[in-house]
Amino acid sequence: MAITSQVQSLLSSSEIQSLIQQASAANQLPAATLQDQEKPIESQISALGKVQSALSNLQSALGQLSNISALSQRTVSSSASGVVTATGTNAAPLGNYALTNVKLAEAESLISSGSASASGSLGSGSIAIQVGTNTAVTVNVASGASSLSAIATAIDQADTGVNASVVFDGSSYHLVLTGDDTGSANAFTVSGTGGLAALSYHAGASGLNLAQKAANASFSLNNISVTSGSNTIDGVIPGLTLTLAGSGSATVSVSQNVQALDTAAQGVVQALNQTLTTINQETAYTAASGGGPLLGDVGVEELRQTLLNSLTAQIGVGSASGGTSFNSLSSVGFQIASGGTVTLNNATFQSAAQTNYAAVASLLGAVGVASNPNVAVNGVGSAPAGTYAVVVTSNDNGAVTGTINGLAASGTGGVLTVNGQTALSGLALQIEPGVTGSLGSVTVSQGLYGSLSSVVNAALASGSGGVAGQISSLNTTISSMNTQITALQKEATQETQELTNQFTAAESTLNQLTTVSNFLSTYFNQTSGSGG
Repeated sequence: MAITSQVQSLLSSSEIQSLIQQASAANQLPAATLQDQEKPIESQISALGKVQSALSNLQSALGQLSNISALSQRTVSSSASGVVTATGTNAAPLGNYALTNVKLAEAESLISSGSASASGSLGSGSIAIQVGTNTAVTVNVASGASSLSAIATAIDQADTGVNASVVFDGSSYHLVLTGDDTGSANAFTVSGTGGLAALSYHAGASGLNLAQKAANASFSLNNISVTSGSNTIDGVIPGLTLTLAGSGSATVSVSQNVQALDTAAQGVVQALNQTLTTINQETAYTAASGGGPLLGDVGVEELRQTLLNSLTAQIGVGSASGGTSFNSLSSVGFQIASGGTVTLNNATFQSAAQTNYAAVASLLGAVGVASNPNVAVNGVGSAPAGTYAVVVTSNDNGAVTGTINGLAASGTGGVLTVNGQTALSGLALQIEPGVTGSLGSVTVSQGLYGSLSSVVNAALASGSGGVAGQISSLNTTISSMNTQITALQKEATQETQELTNQFTAAESTLNQLTTVSNFLSTYFNQTSGSGG
């Protein structure tokens, strides 16, 4: 009886199970501690991901400023659209252009004598049509296909330079031939043979009647006489296309359009504020929630300050400002608000751009300004800010050669670019025909685009030091901790299993001892009874 009681007291099953559970919980503590340590790191990764996304949006918005010269800069209007309409490129000079005594260019039109039927046969023959000095085109007509309608179809299919149709005036049918193009140079003659001899119009023949003489357009532009074979006129005013619509007078106005530049600026401000607001939120401290996940992150704090510093630098092209006061972003409406974001006064910005577009544009983005009126900047690409000398050594039929900042350059269509791959490869200069010699300089500014892009690109780079680099480093830390956690959890499981195995062995031993104890108790009880 005593042995059984002692064994059962030492090997209580419930106590051993409790001890195993306590030991298992203790074994899991190192892994649980690491898991707790991961949580703030995961919060940092999430917060940095938000900053990274905002920076990507800012990078996209900055793309609008990568080539300021490509933005629309002209508004073109007409006082009488029924007389003339106009469109313009950025090369169109600002000003008002008076068009008076406008007369339209006309295409020649011939008409045949009346016929009782459009389907009656005229007989076989040929029609030769010569437009201007072009080679005559001959259309052969068989007797079975010599009606006015068939002849008109044959002429159209032969691509003769004239349009053929049949019209009905209420009593008879007429073949009408109208030139495809206007202008006196596109007058045409018609020579008919055989059954079509009456469809002729040339010196000495008048089978067809002149309905409209081919004529050039004419008008006076600011008291300068202009003629054109077409009603669509290019080149009279650089960068301006005039489309004549009717006789009379009209004024075409070319004014500065700042809307595209303003839209691009507003887009950058919006994206910049998204980035700054995200940083401010993730680094903030409040009594209720404590510090944000990026509070105290030196790299993020430096990023915020660098972004704001980009707004305070004087980054315009000096020669572009023309001596005006538009030499800083604050002078055109940019301000840093007390909350650590940026504002743009739209009225101030648009007024400044209307006053001196080139100066304001140079503050914002990639732009080049030429000192010589015979040089225009088509694009600057990624050319660094600076001033570059331009020399043209030959300029013949659009082929130009020379140097830009001492680097060999050439091109066609009057566009001079540096040969090969250099830092100036994106700089493209339009040279006026025939002009050679030293043509001054081109001053390039990268403006706000350049300063912000360098910051954003560095922050998004995969190397160390940027936001992307921080995320990569923290993810590596999490991966390493997860490896440790897995190892610790495996070790804890093994230790718990060992304790469980020991308990099972002890429980088996207990069962054996109980059996022995019962046997001994019975044996001694029997022995004691027989002795009585």
